[in-house]
Amino acid sequence: MSGFCKAAPLWVALFMWQLTVPVLAGGDAGSGYGSGGSAKAGLSFGVTKTVAKTLSRGFSRCSRLDWSYRYDCYRLVYKRSADLLRGNPAYSEALKALVLVEDTLDTAVKKNRDPAQKPKRRGFEVYQPIKPEAVPKVTRQTEQAIEKAEIILLRSPANKQEHYTRIAEALNSNKVLLRSALLPGSIIRFAAHVLGHALQRG
Repeated sequence: MSGFCKAAPLWVALFMWQLTVPVLAGGDAGSGYGSGGSAKAGLSFGVTKTVAKTLSRGFSRCSRLDWSYRYDCYRLVYKRSADLLRGNPAYSEALKALVLVEDTLDTAVKKNRDPAQKPKRRGFEVYQPIKPEAVPKVTRQTEQAIEKAEIILLRSPANKQEHYTRIAEALNSNKVLLRSALLPGSIIRFAAHVLGHALQRG
């Protein structure tokens, strides 16, 4: 009995040490890379799929908004997607590409902000409107930024192509949505909207 009592503190210490090892090691060793940081840096089909889905689903949600609000919505989509890659050097080119578009949209929205329209809230996000007459110009600027981002992705090292091609395809879907703003029917609607907007201000 006395032998057990003497050995007990050592046994308890070993038990507590085993409990703390996973915590010190950063949790589950097989957890991979997730939002807000990386438990395991490197190329991952899970990360690539998550980024591509975040982009595609975000673009789809933004397309339900009026054009004046879509660009700030797109900006936040690019920001969320870029945040998934921060801290993972294997995706450095992809991060650069997404931030390029995000920064272009951020500058365009701030420069063309429409004080006559109120921000629009959707869930936890708030979108700032741009002036209706600025939509064609901002559309072209965003499209050009996306094309530059695609070049960055498609010129990446060969071992990253399979991952980056999927992200580039998601960006292209945004470009297709943007081009719909410049179709003849859309331009006519923009003109009517701008005219009505100007009359309200007058």
